Amino acid sequence: MRAAATIKIACPPEKVFDTLADMRNETQWNSGVSVAELRSDEPVARGSRFDVVNNKTRYDVTLETYERPSLLVFAGAGNPDVTITYKLAPSATGTEVSSELDFRPKGLLVVLFAVLAPVIRRSVRKEFASLKELCERADS
Repeated sequence: MRAAATIKIACPPEKVFDTLADMRNETQWNSGVSVAELRSDEPVARGSRFDVVNNKTRYDVTLETYERPSLLVFAGAGNPDVTITYKLAPSATGTEVSSELDFRPKGLLVVLFAVLAPVIRRSVRKEFASLKELCERADS
C-alpha cells in the first residue's frame, strides 16, 4: 500500500532536510511516533539507525539514502515493513517536499491495510501539515 503527500514549507531546503533526516524530530511533528532514538553514532548520515515506535509498532529504521538537501530514503523493518522517500526541491516560498510511503504488510495486516488505506493516506497529509508548522515555527 502506498501513500503520498506534497507540501510547501516556508523554510530553506537544508532546514527541512535536516529536520527530516534526524528521525528523533518525528516525535515533534508525527503524532503517531512515541519513540524515536538514534541507535548509531552522530552525526546523522547515510547508514544511521533509529529505533522508532509508530502507532505502537516498533521499527528498526535505517537511513539508506542521504543526499543533502534533496533526497532521503528510510527503510523500516517492522510489521508492516515500510520505505519512506522524501524528495525536496527549492520553491519560490522555500521548499517543496514530496513523500512516498511504501507499506508492505504481512499476514492479516494485508487485509487491514487494504481497508484502512484511505485513513492512512489522510493521516500522512495531516502529519505533513504538522511538519510544516514545526519547520516554519523554528525558522521564524
